[in-house]
Formats: sequence, structure tokens, C-alpha cells
Amino acid sequence: MSAFRVLIVESEAGEAAELSGLIHSWEYTGASGYISPAVIDSVTSAEMALQAYGESPPNLVIFGPTSAVEVASSQIRQLRQSSGIEPVPILFVQDLSCGEPAAPPTDCDDILTKPYSPSLVQLKLASIRRFCEFSRSLMAQRDRLRRHHADFLQEQANAREIFSNLGNESCLDGSPAIRYHLSPRAVLNGDLLAATYTPDGKLVLMLGDFAGHGLAAAVGAVPLTSIFYSMMPRGFSMGRVLREINRKLYDILPRQMFCCLAMLELDPRRMHLRLLNAGMPSPCLKRASGELHLLESRHLPFGVLATDQIDSAIVNLRVLPGDRLYLWSDGIHEARNGKGEHFGESRLMDLLRADCGGNQAFDQILMAVNAHAAEQHDDLSLVELELTDSSLCRSDLPAADHNGERKGGRIGNWSIELRLAHEELRTADPLPHILSVLAQMPGAARFQEDLAITLGELFRNALEHGVLELDSSIKSTDDGFIRYYDLLAERRSRLDRGWVNIVLSCTESEEGGQLNLVVEDSGSGIQEIREPKGVYAGRGLALLQTVCSEVHLVPGSSRVEAIIRWPAAKPTAQEDPCGSPANAVQNPSVPV
Repeated sequence: MSAFRVLIVESEAGEAAELSGLIHSWEYTGASGYISPAVIDSVTSAEMALQAYGESPPNLVIFGPTSAVEVASSQIRQLRQSSGIEPVPILFVQDLSCGEPAAPPTDCDDILTKPYSPSLVQLKLASIRRFCEFSRSLMAQRDRLRRHHADFLQEQANAREIFSNLGNESCLDGSPAIRYHLSPRAVLNGDLLAATYTPDGKLVLMLGDFAGHGLAAAVGAVPLTSIFYSMMPRGFSMGRVLREINRKLYDILPRQMFCCLAMLELDPRRMHLRLLNAGMPSPCLKRASGELHLLESRHLPFGVLATDQIDSAIVNLRVLPGDRLYLWSDGIHEARNGKGEHFGESRLMDLLRADCGGNQAFDQILMAVNAHAAEQHDDLSLVELELTDSSLCRSDLPAADHNGERKGGRIGNWSIELRLAHEELRTADPLPHILSVLAQMPGAARFQEDLAITLGELFRNALEHGVLELDSSIKSTDDGFIRYYDLLAERRSRLDRGWVNIVLSCTESEEGGQLNLVVEDSGSGIQEIREPKGVYAGRGLALLQTVCSEVHLVPGSSRVEAIIRWPAAKPTAQEDPCGSPANAVQNPSVPV
């Protein structure tokens, strides 16, 4: 317990001694039972009292009967200002033995009357001391709150920088076909938006909404984006990445936290859209004709269950010229006005229908929500994706960074053979594993994207048409398109026989290099080479012939060979950094 200091201001020495003796005889017992006498200082004037404030600030000031009459109001104000924000009570002694009592002074906080009543004086001093202890306690709590608040702001600033850096790998700003708006309710955003490309040129975009707001909600973005930006550029399938995200969130998030998530995979070459909605508001596909399709949630939010049914919850859609996709978080249609009315999904649909030109809905939705909401109650996120815009094709994106040594190094002569049996084919994802091995080789960037496209196409062809015996002509109609992928998931989950064999061999000489890919399956073989039917079916062979130098397939055989050639590498020192091949891919820095 700190000392309780009493400053007596009295010009008459006898009065000061009497008052000092009275206070000295007082013993204060604190709440803890500790007896602590007061420390008494005496000065003869208000000017000396001001000096005493600088040397040892008092907890109580008592003006004796003589000085209480002489002190000016301005001096009392100076004393109060000197005490700072911690209040120091000021008492006046009023002598009642000199005739009629004067009016109570207004500059002081309380008075002591003379002749003194020791019991009343000690009772008043004890009350003031308890008040001072309470005041000290409040000041200490205020200081602690200030320190905690400063630490909290610093932590939020650090967290915000970390979350901003997480989006450095995003391709959201790489195409005018992607428009987005993120507005956090607090400093940190509980909504998450990420996008990247797979090695074979598919755009993958993810919009997530963690339960809650602020730091607690935003912290879940770290593992989620780390998985997304680590696995997607390596070529892992959408289902595999989603399962990994669900597993990680289930392991680390507290049980009351979860993440609603919508992830889409757009293949701009094949005009194919795959989408998983796990608890998010239904994304809206707007056809060029103005027709609206809501893609409802077919999966629980992530982090709720350890097991999942992700593959069966992914919907497959044909993309037609002029199609647009809109995604938003619940902060949009749950925005409330002053009466508590939600903005609602119906207003959103009305705005989308009213936008006949197709390019004003994004801005109109934001303006309408801002005009409707009295205040922001939740994080707001809105995304518009023009699905058939040519800028979404990877060839229009800037080439990834490759230093000259890696780009122009010798690849060498080697071969790899991988055989997948039916048990592995149920869930196998060979593309990222093969690309991961090849990415470690110097100069692999010269053919890595061509390899990803070719290998992905040949593997899908062997699995879907060879092992699972699916006919691509099923996809020629809208209903057949959906039926095809339902059959794919069903037959793959029940697969009990079959195999796919993949052989890669590379040779290199002074004239250049050649990569041979041979994919063979246990199916009956290709019966005939068909012309493309409809928008989607039969486009695989045309794509391979575009990417590869040669493609060999024979009707009646399940063996397909593709050859990728490249010229000899130029010396590193003479390479033009602007001449990076358009098919170069980005190798993620963070391994899975």
C-alpha cells in the first residue's frame, strides 16, 4: 500500500501544528488489514503548495483556518491543474468560534469545522482516503486498457499486413473479366477472396466467409489461402484441394467456428465450369439471354465435419458466350436498413434481371446495398466474373518469373513410368506429382504448361473413355452434360478393375529437346476419331494438336502418344528477359 500524503497549507504555525497533530493521531486500516499512518507535509502559502506538488504530489490538501480565508480562487485552480487527471481533494478549515459562520466556500471540495471533532475529522479523512484508493485503482485499470488497446492495434496492423501478403499470389487483378468488391466491417476481413491458375490454364476462384468478424474470423484465412496457393498452381484437382482445406479447418478451428465457401474452376478452353457451394449464398449464373440460374449450396460449411462428400457436391455447367457469374457473401443480402429490413435476395435478382446490357449490375448492386443499409453489420463481398472473356485464357497473362539458369539449363535424357491400378484411379491425382518432380529439373519451365495440358487431357481421356467407358457424345446436350459428370463420379467411386499407364521420356541434343508422353489404358481402345459435336464434346483432340508437335492415336488401340518439342536453349547471358515463353508456369514457393 502506498503512503497517503496530506499537505497542510497554513500561515499560522500554531494552527498548522494543531491540525498536524490531529491528523498524525489518525491511523487508517485498509481493506487488507494493514495499518498505514498518513505522511504529513506543511507549507505556509499556496505558492509553496504549488512547489510541493512538483516534489511529492499529495493525495489531500487542507487549508488551515487562516490560509483558507486568504487563498484566491485562481490559486485553487492552479493547484487542481497541477494534480493532473488524478483528482486531489481540497479541504478548507472553517473556524466557527469567531462569531457568525461565513457562507461555505465554493472553491473547496469539503470543509472541516473548528473546534475540531477528532472522530468526525478521522471519519472524513478515512472516507477521502478510500476515495483516493478507488481513484488510483481506476487510473491503473485505465493504463492497462491503454496498453492492451495499443498492443491490439499493433497486432491488427501486423495481421492485416500478413493477410495482404497472402494475396500477393492472386491473379484477381490480372484480367478485366474479374470484378470484385471487399468491404470489411472491422479492420480485418472475415471474408476471403482468392484466385489463381492451374498449370493447364484453368482459373480457380474461391470466396469464403468465416463465422464471426475481425481477427478471430480472419485468422482462419491463413491456412486456407496457404493450401489454396500451394496446391492449385501445382495442378492438384479441385476436389483434392477442397478436401485438404476441410481437413485442415476441422483440425485447427474451434468447434463454434466454420467457413462457408464457394469455389469454382473455369476451363476457358473447354467452356466448362465446375462449382462447389458449401454454405454460401447461392451464386447466380446469368446467361447472355438474361436467364438466371441460382447455384444452391450442396455441402455443409467447411470445418464442421471431418468427413465430406465434396465430389458429389460439385456441379458441372456448360459455359455459353456472354455468360456471367455473380458471387456474394451474406453481408450483401443481409444488409439492414433503419427498420431492420434485409436487402434480400429478391432485390438482388431484380437488379440482375434489369441489367439488360450485362455490364451494369455489379455497380448497381453495390449502390443499392449502400443506399439500403443504415450501417454495415457484416463484411460485404461481391464478385462478377465474365466467363467467356478472352483475357481469362492463361496465354494472355504475364509469364511467370524464371531466371535464366532455370529456363535455359540442360534438361537431360530420362524416362518415367507410372502405372495406376483401379484402387488408385478412384481418387488418384497424378498430374501434380509428376509436375512436381519435373519442376525440379533445370529448364523444365520450357514445356511445363504444355505438359500439364497434354498430360491432363490424356489422363482424363484414358480414365473417362477408356477405363470408365463414358461416351463424350452424352455431353452434346445440356441435360447430357450434367448426366455425363454424374456418371463419371458414380462409376469412378465403384471402380473395381482397370488401369492407366503413363510413360514420359525426354531426350535432348544440341538441336533441341523432345518429350514423349504415352498414355495407355485397359479399355477397348478408340473406335473412331469423331468430329467435335456441340460446344463441348470432342474438343480434346483439337486442343492436343494445338499444344503438341505430334499426336498419334490409332482406332482400335487404347495407346495415345503425344510429342512436345522445343528448340535448343540460348546461352543464359544473352537471353531477353521479355522473351519468356508464354507457356511458362509459376512454381509456388511454399511446398505442400
